[in-house]
Amino acid sequence: MPAWTGTMANGPVEGATPVTTIRQHEDGGFSFRSRWGQRPLTDLGLAGATCGAVADITQSYLDARPGIFGLHCGAVRIGGHLIAFTGTYRAGKTTLVTRLGIEPDFQLFCDDVLPIGTDDKAVALGIQPRLRLPLPDSVAPGFGDYVSRSLTVHDRRYGYVSIPTQAPHGTRAPLAALVVLSRRDCGPARFHRMEPAEAAAYLIRQNIADPGEAEAHYDRVAAMAEGLTCLHLVYSDLEEAVALIRAAFEAPAIPAADLDIGAALPPEDPDGEGEPADLDGLFARAEDVSDRQIGTDTFLWQMDGRNFFSLNPVGAGVWALLENPVTGREIVATLREVFTDVAPDAIGADVSALLGQMRQAGLVVLHDAGPIQDGTEQV
Repeated sequence: MPAWTGTMANGPVEGATPVTTIRQHEDGGFSFRSRWGQRPLTDLGLAGATCGAVADITQSYLDARPGIFGLHCGAVRIGGHLIAFTGTYRAGKTTLVTRLGIEPDFQLFCDDVLPIGTDDKAVALGIQPRLRLPLPDSVAPGFGDYVSRSLTVHDRRYGYVSIPTQAPHGTRAPLAALVVLSRRDCGPARFHRMEPAEAAAYLIRQNIADPGEAEAHYDRVAAMAEGLTCLHLVYSDLEEAVALIRAAFEAPAIPAADLDIGAALPPEDPDGEGEPADLDGLFARAEDVSDRQIGTDTFLWQMDGRNFFSLNPVGAGVWALLENPVTGREIVATLREVFTDVAPDAIGADVSALLGQMRQAGLVVLHDAGPIQDGTEQV
């Protein structure tokens, strides 16, 4: 985190409550506990534990600035325009913005969180991007070689990457565009138009700062979406996507006048989709997921992909029931006692859909009746 400054205490400060606690164990692994989480994460490598600390520092930065917007995204300045990239689970956001960041005429602002102040200026936090290792075989050799040479803090699963042209901590710029990513197995890279209402839905659900008063927050998000160039990028090949992004945004006016932009796609759920779950199954939380209370909202923070998933009050209630292994039918029975005015079949269908979505995203695991440590099936 170059260019960050602060006072480091030589041990606990009397009367202070730790924000982050990291311990290294005899086997060399680390455990991490956050003030915002309900339980620790364990068996982490050096980069994994570092990620936890960085996430808490970032959250503290946001909490200390009421009214700030914390967009969960990657952001790169291209041709003088700051472009935010977000998307559904495992859309390739971090890999894409890191690849864009090594272009000598681009400037990486972030790969994870972009603070946007009440003056609508975005701020670079100066935190190196973190990639999951090893990189996919599909990345171009030049990019793979660069990452190998430029790793800083890393372990066998994750690595932070030094980017010489990264925007220093405190660099400010207005956000110009929002690009929602959809990674596919095949097919050419292409842009599609995005309606402001769909863009606003992503902005709302990808904000990890305290939104404050709901109506004012929604008004601000709606105005933000109306003022941005909002596009949907579908791609399979990373290098092809980089070339298309350059063509779209290095022009003085964006998007470039000659850019081929397809019709709007059907709206996607920003938290992803999944096959409905069998309610007879026994479910529990995945080991690398921690819940975080941010204002009045509940987020699930996933160490594996450093993803945030927002939960409405019912979803938060289901997550609470998953603290110990529980069947889907037991969850339905509990919710029926609370929501007596909702049809039982509707509750069952909603729980099945939610558990399926959580399994698809790797937030919950399905296992047999034995201990959680044995027989788990990671999905």
